[in-house]
Amino acid sequence: MNTSVILRFGLLLGMVNIASLLMAYMVDLTWMVSGWNSMISIILAFAAMFMACLEDRRVLGGSYEYGRAVMTAACTGVVGSLLGIAFTGILYNVIDPNLHVQVKEIMMIKLQSFLDFFGIDDVAAEKAVEAFEKRDFKQDFRALGTAALLSVVMNLLFGLIVGIFVRRKPDNPFET
Repeated sequence: MNTSVILRFGLLLGMVNIASLLMAYMVDLTWMVSGWNSMISIILAFAAMFMACLEDRRVLGGSYEYGRAVMTAACTGVVGSLLGIAFTGILYNVIDPNLHVQVKEIMMIKLQSFLDFFGIDDVAAEKAVEAFEKRDFKQDFRALGTAALLSVVMNLLFGLIVGIFVRRKPDNPFET
């Protein structure tokens, strides 16, 4: 495993995650909870994973095993995700301790418009709103730890996908 490649592209991904989170925070908080924001983050993660694997493959030359590609991609994604998660903790707990209240209000508005759009009956909509109001959007140690564990699983899945596309079988299968 080429740790310099993993760290370089993982740190790049983390810095891009932090920059996009800061821009969303400063420009429009609704962007922070947008599905588009999530899609862009996933695309950026895949891009960083691909670039890390391609760089690692270039350095190795010749064949590039699937397992190595998966580990390189997954570790790159985990490094970037952990940086983003750490900054999220700083943003929610140090920079703006009341941010979770604003995010919850935005999410409540989105939930109500979602329920109205799909014509959910009033009783079911009221139950959904009550359940949502009980949720806590604070980014404490438990929430950040859960995000980190989920990040490891998701990045491993993404790495499995990336590995399929960047692996290179040896020209001569008997060379090993």
